Amino acid sequence: MSQQINLYNPLFRRQKKYFSTVTMLQALGLTLLGSLLVYGYAWYRTSELEQRSLQTAESYQATQVRLAQATAAFGPRQPSKLLQDEIVRTDGQVKARRQIIDLLGKGELGNTQGFSEYLRALSRQTLGGLWITGFHVSGTGSDMAINGRTLQPELVPVFINRLKKEPVLAGKTFSMLEMSLPEAGKAADGKPAPPPPYIEFSLRKMQVESAK
Repeated sequence: MSQQINLYNPLFRRQKKYFSTVTMLQALGLTLLGSLLVYGYAWYRTSELEQRSLQTAESYQATQVRLAQATAAFGPRQPSKLLQDEIVRTDGQVKARRQIIDLLGKGELGNTQGFSEYLRALSRQTLGGLWITGFHVSGTGSDMAINGRTLQPELVPVFINRLKKEPVLAGKTFSMLEMSLPEAGKAADGKPAPPPPYIEFSLRKMQVESAK
């Protein structure tokens, strides 16, 4: 009876190496390459964002400069004195004419048929730079008072001479003329305000001139 003896030891069988040195080196290389790609992309995005941030800051500064220039060029300016004088003159003329129209329309003067001629005469002789602020006439028209303002004092004699040419005022004259500077008020800060640009005048006691 024969027997077989197996002298082959499995321990001495050549084992397969699943992770060889070359394979590990290749995996390590791929990992490093991937890391480099990720880092490069991140650096590119960061650089792009920094560039955009710099452009935004430069644009903001340029906008601030343009805004400052526009504010300096078109900001609040001191009002023109000529324009203020024109507003005062026009406002006075409008108020005077409205007053005349109201008096005529309401009949507050009593005999408006006679007094209306005086009011029309005043309305016709309105001068640029001179306006009427008050008017009073007696029942017979022998006494009259005219209050007004003017930007130029020399316009008052011109106004009086023009009134004398009106038919209703022909042969009559004013016995008293007063001219004065209006009182200066106070500014918002409590300091004295500059005087108004006009002069106030008053004509009183109209009398019939004696025949020569």
